[in-house]
Amino acid sequence: MTEDNKNQKYRAVNSLLDEDKQVIKVIKSIAYAAAATAIAIGIKSWFSGHHLHSAALFGFAMVMALNVVVYDRTQNSSTFRTIFLWLVGGLCLYLIASGGESNTGILWFYVFPPFVFYIIGLRRGWIMMGIMAILIFIVFRFPEIPLIKATYTTDFQLRFTASVSFVTVFSFVMDYSRRQAREELISMARLYEQAARTDELTQLPNRRDMQQHLEKEFFRYKRHGSYFSVILLDIDHFKIINDTYGHDAGDFVLVEFANLLRESCRKVDTAARWGGEEFLVLLPDTSMVQALATAERFRKRVEATELTYKNQRICFTTSCGVCSISQTKNLGSLLKQADINLYQAKVKGRNLVIPLVVQKPEPSPANRSAR
Repeated sequence: MTEDNKNQKYRAVNSLLDEDKQVIKVIKSIAYAAAATAIAIGIKSWFSGHHLHSAALFGFAMVMALNVVVYDRTQNSSTFRTIFLWLVGGLCLYLIASGGESNTGILWFYVFPPFVFYIIGLRRGWIMMGIMAILIFIVFRFPEIPLIKATYTTDFQLRFTASVSFVTVFSFVMDYSRRQAREELISMARLYEQAARTDELTQLPNRRDMQQHLEKEFFRYKRHGSYFSVILLDIDHFKIINDTYGHDAGDFVLVEFANLLRESCRKVDTAARWGGEEFLVLLPDTSMVQALATAERFRKRVEATELTYKNQRICFTTSCGVCSISQTKNLGSLLKQADINLYQAKVKGRNLVIPLVVQKPEPSPANRSAR
């Protein structure tokens, strides 16, 4: 997979995970469309002599547009959603109570249920639909209230209630299905992202993921002066292990080596499979001397490890190339120097840490007694 394709995949994952921005875009589009529609109908109503109705529509359009402007400045999505829904709900209630033109305003309520579940979710959507149902019931059953201008026959009320109930349940089911499908898609996307960052055999981070860790650590070093080091490791004579014991045994050695590496690292360290039988360890807040000591401890641990695969004993060693950012200028030269040091370890006989760790000689008995 090319780097561009990988970047496209990760952008798709991030897009899936950021639903709030997508919902806000939809709401803004609907808000503009609703304001434009209200203005158009308001103009028609004005010339038809329904001045009060026209003024209400103009007011709705103005507040709807103002809500978008305020959101663009504050970026408060929760308030923006709430105001939008109450504006639409208020307009629908006004149209039901007033009747709109020719008592047809009530028909606009059918657009409300899909908005509610999409914008504020399933549970809160039911709560809001319940509130609206109570208010509509009041309009239907108490037409003598001064603010209520429209009257509806009992048959119409029953048919309207039944049809709106169907639309509400249908909207709920559709939005529930949409959310479930989205959760499954996000879960799959996360699994893909994890797989794209993880070596399948050893379950360590892969080279691509390690590159990102290195870049973050280098940025931290440039900003705060926090030194870090790397250890580049190679399993000695790995080809001989493959040829002698078989490729399955070679895979077994790689997995066990990765486990040893994982166990030897601190929580802040990152160990990754760099490629083939090479592994890379990133050591944050670690000097060259500390990194050399860490590499030497691990080298000794590997040397002392004896694996058993299908009743066959396998012993192996590792060579290490160590480098600190304090010795280089950038990541490229850091990794290059670590690779050079690893090569030197192989040339000098393997099972070594380069730069060489100077071992202090044990004092002789005579020296001990002199002390």
